[in-house]
Amino acid sequence: MANRKIIKIKRSARYSDRIIIILDDKSVFRVPEDVFVLNILHEGDEVTTKEIKSYGKKMRLQEARDSANRLLGFRMRSVFEMKRRLKEKDFDQEEIDHTIQNLINKNFLNDEEFGRAFVKEKVRNKKIGPRALKKEIYQHNLADELTESLIQEVYDEFNPKALIESHLTKKRIKRKTLINKKDKKRLTDFLIRKGFYWDSIRDVYHDWELI
Repeated sequence: MANRKIIKIKRSARYSDRIIIILDDKSVFRVPEDVFVLNILHEGDEVTTKEIKSYGKKMRLQEARDSANRLLGFRMRSVFEMKRRLKEKDFDQEEIDHTIQNLINKNFLNDEEFGRAFVKEKVRNKKIGPRALKKEIYQHNLADELTESLIQEVYDEFNPKALIESHLTKKRIKRKTLINKKDKKRLTDFLIRKGFYWDSIRDVYHDWELI
């Protein structure tokens, strides 16, 4: 394919850090500003198909980074979740790997920091037990050792028995209360659904003298 001549160069109206190059065959390609300033193009210059392809590849990397930064602008993400979201946006594996590594190097992605914030927010706001928490964090595919460490850490801060007691208080259950078998089963099923182990539930029942 013959070289193409540049007939117009302009800055993108939507993205100020992108330069739009218009060629003599009316085709268009875009260049990240930081790439453009290192190898400035001028109207009248000719570009090869190989050069256009190279600029396109660099633009795709820029777009992947921009997408990742927008996602991080809403909340923290795990490495696994970021990979999945970028794949959903049709970036290829090379673009995803490059973007992920760049974010890790800048500490914008950090599974340990993400996991610690994640488990704390879930337990503090939803008052869930260890089983439910493990199920929620599982979707982020953190290392098993890290997951176990984070769960242990968060329940050292938020005692499961205290969480169970907060649920009982919210349900207006008082200590030394006579509860019929049906209501007690309903309460137990609720606490199990919230992710607490039976041992912890039983201990609270005993401490509260729920008969």
